[in-house]
Amino acid sequence: MAKKVLIIDDDKNIVKYLSVALDRSGYETTGAHDGKEGLEKVDEVSPDLIVLDIMMPKKTGLVVFRQLRSDDKHKAIPVIMLTSIADVMDEHEAVAAEQPEYEGLREVLAKAIRKMRDEGLEKPELFIDKPVDPHELVRNVRDLIGA
Repeated sequence: MAKKVLIIDDDKNIVKYLSVALDRSGYETTGAHDGKEGLEKVDEVSPDLIVLDIMMPKKTGLVVFRQLRSDDKHKAIPVIMLTSIADVMDEHEAVAAEQPEYEGLREVLAKAIRKMRDEGLEKPELFIDKPVDPHELVRNVRDLIGA
């Protein structure tokens, strides 16, 4: 029986792209396009692994991750977080330099990660930057849950 991977990303093209790569490698994939839908799909499909985008509407990836880790039923599911944070951080930090009252995105993320640690939550198994190399993703999924 194929291992199940849930891909949660608001970009439908990324969900499709990653699904094709994982499907071709023998995984069964399900997609969700926002954090709220993603949490619903976790209950429906009982995935072996979740690929989770950080920046999404309705519920960010960090909120979804925190909810998963706080739920005994789901806290053991490995999570790979996708991020285009490097580009977004550069853009936001340029704004922060011009507007000192604006808190930089790095600091916001650092606070969110500290809060998770203070709450006793483990961090995700892996962060992968976008654009995602499909071969790298498949290798990482295999490392985490096998074939």
